[in-house]
Amino acid sequence: MAVSGSDIVDLHVHYYTDTYLKAVEEAPSTTVYRREHDGRFVCSWRSGVALTVPQPHPGVEQRLEMMDQTGIATQVLSIPSPSTYFLEPEAAETLSRSVNEELTEICRGHPGRFDALAAVPLQDTDRALSVLGHALDELEMPGVMILTNVDGLPLDDERFEPFWAAADERGLLTYVHPTVPEAGHVDDYALAIGVGFLGDTNLALARLSYSGVFERYPRIRWVFSHLGGTLPFMLPRLDNYYRQFPECRERAPKPTTKYIRALLFDTATSHRPAIRCAIDTLGLDRLVFGSDFPHVPGGVEPFIEALEDVTGGEDADDVMRGRARRLLAGEKV
Repeated sequence: MAVSGSDIVDLHVHYYTDTYLKAVEEAPSTTVYRREHDGRFVCSWRSGVALTVPQPHPGVEQRLEMMDQTGIATQVLSIPSPSTYFLEPEAAETLSRSVNEELTEICRGHPGRFDALAAVPLQDTDRALSVLGHALDELEMPGVMILTNVDGLPLDDERFEPFWAAADERGLLTYVHPTVPEAGHVDDYALAIGVGFLGDTNLALARLSYSGVFERYPRIRWVFSHLGGTLPFMLPRLDNYYRQFPECRERAPKPTTKYIRALLFDTATSHRPAIRCAIDTLGLDRLVFGSDFPHVPGGVEPFIEALEDVTGGEDADDVMRGRARRLLAGEKV
């Protein structure tokens, strides 16, 4: 496949170390099985499917070959749901540090080809801050990946305030990935991952806006996955209820749209109408390229092609390249 460049930065990429998958498989809070028809490693946690890992899991050399073929210069590695939230705090801290060190080793072994976002055990704020310091100051990781809720707790819960304060002080790149929502009726049919993930992204965005987290901590550099869930379709509703309900205005002096349009969202979809809606609603300058590799069958090409088709190719340049590089370099964009 020919692409209009060879220096794409893919911000939404996952890599599962053996240490991490072993911890997921052995934890008392999770249930793991291998899917019969394709061998995928499937993890259920809390009330539904939290993770599926393609097997065999693509290693570094396989990734580099794919990247060279598709014009991707850099993959930014991370572990998504269930992160390390499925463990008790001490074990979660140990696993977070181990995963961060293993991902950093990959990055250092292939300069420029890989970067990585740190895992932090947010279920214990003190431990999360300790891991954050280690990741940023010693491992020199550019940011963190967190989930849309922390074992059922919303991100605006007051116990996370010290973490947001530290993140704001550092201007932290904070990538928010969905997870199993705190909701019923998603345990059947893999609905937790199929539908609940997107709904939980919407819920997190609304709560962070109405609760004033976005207002109080403006220096955090937020990125949300999958075009913000279904946010582009529902954003006017959040402004509407901001005006209707006084509690939505108590800690947020600006309408939701004002906060949302200061955030970034990845383009992890190949559905062209969804990309068009996101551009019209959020703005092309609020998007960064992501493919959710290696989770989606068909590889990264459909994501590149869809974005180039919708934007005309040339207009996608900053989405696929420059904006991500500035983020990783510590800039607010």
